Amino acid sequence: MLAAMMMVSCHQTPKVALSTRACASMPEGRASACATVLDGKAYVFAGRDAKGTYRNELWQYDPKADGWLKVGNAPMKARVNATMVAYEGTLYMGVGYSATKAYNDTAYQRDWWSYTPATGQWKQLADFPNANTVAPISFVYDNKIYVIYGFGYGFTRNICIYDVATDSWQMPEDNSDRARACFGGAGLVKDGVLYFGTGFNTNNLTQWYAADLRQDRWNEKSSIPGKGRQWCACADDDQYIYLFGGRYHAGDMTGGEVMDSYMRYLPTKDTWEWCGTMPCGRAENQIAFRIDGKVYFGLGEDENSNVLNGLYRIEE
Repeated sequence: MLAAMMMVSCHQTPKVALSTRACASMPEGRASACATVLDGKAYVFAGRDAKGTYRNELWQYDPKADGWLKVGNAPMKARVNATMVAYEGTLYMGVGYSATKAYNDTAYQRDWWSYTPATGQWKQLADFPNANTVAPISFVYDNKIYVIYGFGYGFTRNICIYDVATDSWQMPEDNSDRARACFGGAGLVKDGVLYFGTGFNTNNLTQWYAADLRQDRWNEKSSIPGKGRQWCACADDDQYIYLFGGRYHAGDMTGGEVMDSYMRYLPTKDTWEWCGTMPCGRAENQIAFRIDGKVYFGLGEDENSNVLNGLYRIEE
Protein backbone atom coordinates (compact mmCIF):
# COMPACT_ATOMS: atom_id res chain seq x y z
CA MET A 1 0.00 0.00 0.00
CA LEU A 2 2.80 2.40 0.94
CA ALA A 3 4.66 1.59 -2.27
CA ALA A 4 1.54 2.34 -4.31
CA MET A 5 1.08 5.68 -2.56
CA MET A 6 4.70 6.60 -3.20
CA MET A 7 4.31 5.74 -6.90
CA VAL A 8 1.25 8.00 -7.25
CA SER A 9 3.05 10.78 -5.40
CA CYS A 10 6.02 10.60 -7.76
CA HIS A 11 3.77 11.13 -10.78
CA GLN A 12 1.94 14.16 -9.42
CA THR A 13 2.93 17.54 -10.82
CA PRO A 14 4.49 19.69 -8.09
CA LYS A 15 2.70 22.84 -7.01
CA VAL A 16 4.36 26.11 -6.09
CA ALA A 17 2.54 29.06 -4.53
CA LEU A 18 3.29 32.28 -6.40
CA SER A 19 2.02 35.72 -5.51
CA THR A 20 0.77 38.16 -8.13
CA ARG A 21 0.26 41.90 -8.12
CA ALA A 22 -2.50 43.77 -9.92
CA CYS A 23 -1.11 46.45 -12.23
CA ALA A 24 -3.00 49.30 -13.87
CA SER A 25 -5.83 47.94 -15.99
CA MET A 26 -5.86 48.70 -19.68
CA PRO A 27 -8.45 51.46 -20.30
CA GLU A 28 -10.13 49.27 -22.91
CA GLY A 29 -10.28 45.49 -22.59
CA ARG A 30 -8.90 43.34 -25.40
CA ALA A 31 -9.12 39.70 -26.39
CA SER A 32 -7.02 38.04 -29.08
CA ALA A 33 -4.56 40.96 -29.11
CA CYS A 34 -0.79 40.57 -29.46
CA ALA A 35 2.02 42.07 -27.41
CA THR A 36 5.77 42.59 -27.38
CA VAL A 37 8.37 44.63 -25.47
CA LEU A 38 10.69 47.38 -26.70
CA ASP A 39 12.97 49.60 -24.58
CA GLY A 40 11.39 48.55 -21.31
CA LYS A 41 7.79 49.16 -22.38
CA ALA A 42 5.12 46.76 -23.58
CA TYR A 43 3.12 47.34 -26.75
CA VAL A 44 -0.31 45.81 -27.34
CA PHE A 45 -1.83 45.74 -30.82
CA ALA A 46 -5.27 44.97 -32.31
CA GLY A 47 -7.74 42.51 -30.80
CA ARG A 48 -11.45 42.52 -30.02
CA ASP A 49 -13.08 44.94 -27.59
CA ALA A 50 -15.93 44.42 -25.12
CA LYS A 51 -18.53 45.05 -27.84
CA GLY A 52 -17.01 42.43 -30.12
CA THR A 53 -15.56 45.06 -32.47
CA TYR A 54 -12.18 44.41 -34.07
CA ARG A 55 -9.64 47.15 -33.32
CA ASN A 56 -6.41 48.41 -34.89
CA GLU A 57 -5.01 50.58 -32.09
CA LEU A 58 -1.51 50.31 -30.72
CA TRP A 59 -1.21 50.78 -26.94
CA GLN A 60 1.85 51.17 -24.72
CA TYR A 61 2.25 50.05 -21.11
CA ASP A 62 5.00 51.66 -19.00
CA PRO A 63 5.77 49.52 -15.92
CA LYS A 64 7.68 52.31 -14.17
CA ALA A 65 4.68 54.64 -14.31
CA ASP A 66 2.26 51.70 -14.15
CA GLY A 67 0.24 53.43 -16.81
CA TRP A 68 -1.15 53.04 -20.32
CA LEU A 69 -0.82 55.29 -23.35
CA LYS A 70 -2.79 54.99 -26.57
CA VAL A 71 -0.18 55.41 -29.29
CA GLY A 72 -2.78 55.64 -32.04
CA ASN A 73 -4.48 53.76 -34.84
CA ALA A 74 -2.35 51.66 -37.12
CA PRO A 75 -2.79 52.36 -40.87
CA MET A 76 -4.15 48.89 -41.49
CA LYS A 77 -7.40 46.96 -41.21
CA ALA A 78 -8.64 46.12 -37.71
CA ARG A 79 -8.08 42.46 -36.81
CA VAL A 80 -7.70 39.73 -34.23
CA ASN A 81 -5.03 37.06 -33.77
CA ALA A 82 -2.26 39.17 -35.30
CA THR A 83 1.37 38.91 -34.21
CA MET A 84 4.06 41.43 -33.27
CA VAL A 85 7.76 41.39 -32.44
CA ALA A 86 10.42 44.00 -31.61
CA TYR A 87 13.76 44.15 -33.39
CA GLU A 88 16.45 46.86 -33.33
CA GLY A 89 14.23 49.70 -32.13
CA THR A 90 11.29 48.88 -34.39
CA LEU A 91 8.04 46.97 -34.00
CA TYR A 92 7.06 44.53 -36.74
CA MET A 93 3.44 43.41 -36.88
CA GLY A 94 0.62 42.22 -39.05
CA VAL A 95 -1.19 39.15 -40.39
CA GLY A 96 -4.18 37.91 -38.36
CA TYR A 97 -7.85 37.61 -39.20
CA SER A 98 -10.52 40.19 -40.03
CA ALA A 99 -14.06 39.04 -40.72
CA THR A 100 -17.14 38.71 -38.57
CA LYS A 101 -18.95 36.14 -40.73
CA ALA A 102 -17.80 33.16 -42.77
CA TYR A 103 -14.13 32.51 -43.42
CA ASN A 104 -13.02 33.62 -46.88
CA ASP A 105 -9.85 34.64 -48.67
CA THR A 106 -10.13 38.29 -47.71
CA ALA A 107 -10.41 37.42 -44.00
CA TYR A 108 -6.81 36.22 -43.79
CA GLN A 109 -4.69 39.34 -43.51
CA ARG A 110 -1.30 38.99 -45.18
CA ASP A 111 -0.01 42.54 -44.77
CA TRP A 112 3.15 43.14 -42.73
CA TRP A 113 4.16 46.50 -41.24
CA SER A 114 6.82 48.23 -39.19
CA TYR A 115 6.42 51.01 -36.64
CA THR A 116 9.34 52.92 -35.11
CA PRO A 117 8.32 54.57 -31.81
CA ALA A 118 11.24 57.00 -31.87
CA THR A 119 10.02 58.58 -35.13
CA GLY A 120 6.35 57.63 -35.16
CA GLN A 121 6.80 56.25 -38.68
CA TRP A 122 4.69 53.41 -40.11
CA LYS A 123 5.84 51.49 -43.17
CA GLN A 124 4.16 48.73 -45.14
CA LEU A 125 6.51 45.87 -45.95
CA ALA A 126 6.48 42.73 -48.10
CA ASP A 127 3.33 40.68 -47.67
CA PHE A 128 3.36 37.45 -45.68
CA PRO A 129 4.01 34.50 -48.03
CA ASN A 130 0.84 32.45 -47.41
CA ALA A 131 -2.70 32.56 -46.03
CA ASN A 132 -1.90 30.78 -42.76
CA THR A 133 -2.15 34.04 -40.86
CA VAL A 134 -4.31 33.34 -37.80
CA ALA A 135 -2.61 33.38 -34.39
CA PRO A 136 1.00 32.58 -35.31
CA ILE A 137 3.74 33.23 -32.78
CA SER A 138 6.72 35.42 -33.65
CA PHE A 139 10.22 35.90 -32.29
CA VAL A 140 13.69 37.00 -33.30
CA TYR A 141 16.22 34.27 -33.96
CA ASP A 142 19.61 34.53 -35.65
CA ASN A 143 18.92 38.19 -36.57
CA LYS A 144 15.75 37.34 -38.46
CA ILE A 145 12.06 37.42 -37.55
CA TYR A 146 10.29 34.07 -37.41
CA VAL A 147 6.51 33.77 -37.73
CA ILE A 148 5.41 30.19 -37.17
CA TYR A 149 2.43 27.85 -36.95
CA GLY A 150 -0.30 30.16 -38.19
CA PHE A 151 -3.71 28.73 -39.00
CA GLY A 152 -5.49 29.18 -42.33
CA TYR A 153 -7.58 26.69 -44.27
CA GLY A 154 -6.13 23.85 -42.24
CA PHE A 155 -3.64 22.97 -39.55
CA THR A 156 -0.05 23.79 -40.49
CA ARG A 157 3.47 23.63 -39.19
CA ASN A 158 4.70 26.45 -41.41
CA ILE A 159 7.82 28.39 -40.51
CA CYS A 160 8.13 31.75 -42.26
CA ILE A 161 11.30 33.84 -41.91
CA TYR A 162 11.41 37.59 -42.53
CA ASP A 163 14.72 39.24 -43.44
CA VAL A 164 14.63 42.89 -42.35
CA ALA A 165 17.63 43.85 -44.49
CA THR A 166 16.08 42.65 -47.76
CA ASP A 167 12.37 43.05 -46.86
CA SER A 168 11.71 39.50 -48.01
CA TRP A 169 10.23 36.25 -46.73
CA GLN A 170 11.57 32.74 -46.87
CA MET A 171 9.56 29.60 -46.09
CA PRO A 172 11.60 26.42 -45.55
CA GLU A 173 10.06 23.18 -46.76
CA ASP A 174 7.81 21.30 -44.39
CA ASN A 175 9.57 19.00 -41.95
CA SER A 176 7.44 16.15 -40.63
CA ASP A 177 9.68 15.95 -37.55
CA ARG A 178 8.45 19.34 -36.31
CA ALA A 179 5.81 19.70 -33.64
CA ARG A 180 2.43 18.46 -34.80
CA ALA A 181 0.49 20.76 -37.11
CA CYS A 182 -1.93 22.77 -35.00
CA PHE A 183 -3.49 26.13 -34.27
CA GLY A 184 -3.55 28.14 -31.07
CA GLY A 185 -0.15 26.91 -29.91
CA ALA A 186 2.23 28.78 -27.61
CA GLY A 187 5.97 29.23 -27.36
CA LEU A 188 9.04 31.43 -27.31
CA VAL A 189 12.79 31.40 -27.80
CA LYS A 190 14.85 31.09 -24.63
CA ASP A 191 18.64 30.80 -24.54
CA GLY A 192 18.73 30.14 -28.28
CA VAL A 193 16.17 27.32 -28.18
CA LEU A 194 12.56 27.47 -29.37
CA TYR A 195 10.14 25.96 -26.86
CA PHE A 196 6.75 25.32 -28.41
CA GLY A 197 3.64 23.26 -27.87
CA THR A 198 -0.01 22.95 -26.82
CA GLY A 199 -2.69 23.98 -29.34
CA PHE A 200 -5.38 21.99 -31.12
CA ASN A 201 -5.49 19.53 -34.01
CA THR A 202 -8.79 17.62 -33.92
CA ASN A 203 -7.99 17.21 -30.22
CA ASN A 204 -6.33 19.23 -27.48
CA LEU A 205 -2.56 18.87 -27.47
CA THR A 206 -0.32 18.49 -24.43
CA GLN A 207 2.96 18.01 -26.32
CA TRP A 208 5.89 20.34 -25.66
CA TYR A 209 9.05 20.61 -27.81
CA ALA A 210 12.51 22.10 -27.82
CA ALA A 211 13.79 22.99 -31.28
CA ASP A 212 17.19 23.77 -32.78
CA LEU A 213 15.97 26.02 -35.58
CA ARG A 214 19.28 26.13 -37.42
CA GLN A 215 18.97 22.42 -38.12
CA ASP A 216 15.16 22.29 -37.96
CA ARG A 217 15.54 19.57 -35.36
CA TRP A 218 12.68 19.18 -32.86
CA ASN A 219 12.88 17.13 -29.68
CA GLU A 220 9.77 16.26 -27.71
CA LYS A 221 10.04 17.14 -24.03
CA SER A 222 7.80 16.54 -21.02
CA SER A 223 4.16 17.20 -21.86
CA ILE A 224 2.24 19.90 -20.04
CA PRO A 225 0.36 18.59 -17.00
CA GLY A 226 -3.39 18.13 -16.99
CA LYS A 227 -5.65 18.63 -19.98
CA GLY A 228 -4.43 19.81 -23.34
CA ARG A 229 -5.31 23.39 -24.17
CA GLN A 230 -5.18 26.05 -26.87
CA TRP A 231 -4.90 29.86 -26.79
CA CYS A 232 -2.45 29.92 -23.85
CA ALA A 233 -0.43 33.07 -23.23
CA CYS A 234 3.31 32.52 -22.87
CA ALA A 235 6.22 34.45 -21.32
CA ASP A 236 9.47 33.71 -19.51
CA ASP A 237 11.68 35.00 -16.72
CA ASP A 238 15.34 34.18 -16.08
CA GLN A 239 14.57 30.55 -15.24
CA TYR A 240 11.07 29.52 -16.25
CA ILE A 241 8.61 29.56 -19.14
CA TYR A 242 5.02 30.29 -18.07
CA LEU A 243 1.75 29.25 -19.72
CA PHE A 244 -1.43 31.09 -18.73
CA GLY A 245 -5.04 29.98 -19.07
CA GLY A 246 -6.30 28.70 -22.41
CA ARG A 247 -9.19 26.49 -23.47
CA TYR A 248 -9.82 22.78 -23.45
CA HIS A 249 -11.93 22.44 -26.58
CA ALA A 250 -14.59 19.72 -26.61
CA GLY A 251 -16.59 20.54 -29.72
CA ASP A 252 -19.51 22.77 -30.57
CA MET A 253 -21.98 20.85 -28.42
CA THR A 254 -20.18 21.20 -25.09
CA GLY A 255 -17.71 24.03 -25.67
CA GLY A 256 -15.11 22.48 -23.39
CA GLU A 257 -13.60 24.47 -20.56
CA VAL A 258 -11.74 27.76 -20.23
CA MET A 259 -8.86 27.30 -17.78
CA ASP A 260 -8.15 29.37 -14.66
CA SER A 261 -4.76 27.82 -13.91
CA TYR A 262 -1.23 28.69 -14.92
CA MET A 263 1.93 26.62 -14.91
CA ARG A 264 5.65 26.98 -15.47
CA TYR A 265 8.33 24.92 -17.18
CA LEU A 266 11.98 24.65 -16.13
CA PRO A 267 14.06 23.97 -19.27
CA THR A 268 17.18 22.93 -17.35
CA LYS A 269 15.29 20.04 -15.73
CA ASP A 270 12.49 19.44 -18.26
CA THR A 271 9.89 19.67 -15.49
CA TRP A 272 6.53 21.40 -14.98
CA GLU A 273 4.95 22.97 -11.89
CA TRP A 274 1.43 24.19 -11.24
CA CYS A 275 1.45 27.81 -10.09
CA GLY A 276 -2.14 28.14 -8.92
CA THR A 277 -5.23 30.02 -10.04
CA MET A 278 -4.95 33.22 -12.06
CA PRO A 279 -6.32 36.31 -10.25
CA CYS A 280 -8.57 37.03 -13.24
CA GLY A 281 -10.15 33.58 -13.04
CA ARG A 282 -10.85 31.63 -16.21
CA ALA A 283 -9.36 33.27 -19.30
CA GLU A 284 -8.16 32.58 -22.82
CA ASN A 285 -6.75 34.70 -25.65
CA GLN A 286 -4.64 36.67 -23.18
CA ILE A 287 -1.29 38.41 -23.60
CA ALA A 288 1.91 37.85 -21.63
CA PHE A 289 5.33 39.50 -21.74
CA ARG A 290 8.53 40.04 -19.78
CA ILE A 291 10.04 43.34 -18.69
CA ASP A 292 13.20 43.58 -16.54
CA GLY A 293 12.96 39.91 -15.62
CA LYS A 294 9.34 40.18 -14.44
CA VAL A 295 6.45 38.35 -16.08
CA TYR A 296 3.18 40.17 -16.82
CA PHE A 297 -0.07 38.63 -18.05
CA GLY A 298 -3.68 39.61 -18.53
CA LEU A 299 -6.44 40.88 -20.81
CA GLY A 300 -8.22 38.14 -22.81
CA GLU A 301 -11.76 36.89 -22.28
CA ASP A 302 -13.57 34.62 -19.83
CA GLU A 303 -15.74 31.54 -20.40
CA ASN A 304 -18.72 33.75 -21.26
CA SER A 305 -16.75 35.75 -23.88
CA ASN A 306 -16.62 38.80 -21.58
CA VAL A 307 -13.53 40.77 -22.58
CA LEU A 308 -11.10 41.50 -19.73
CA ASN A 309 -8.77 44.46 -19.13
CA GLY A 310 -6.83 43.42 -16.02
CA LEU A 311 -3.03 43.18 -16.05
CA TYR A 312 -1.01 41.29 -13.43
CA ARG A 313 2.63 40.71 -12.52
CA ILE A 314 4.18 37.65 -10.94
CA GLU A 315 6.04 38.56 -7.74
CA GLU A 316 8.88 36.25 -6.68
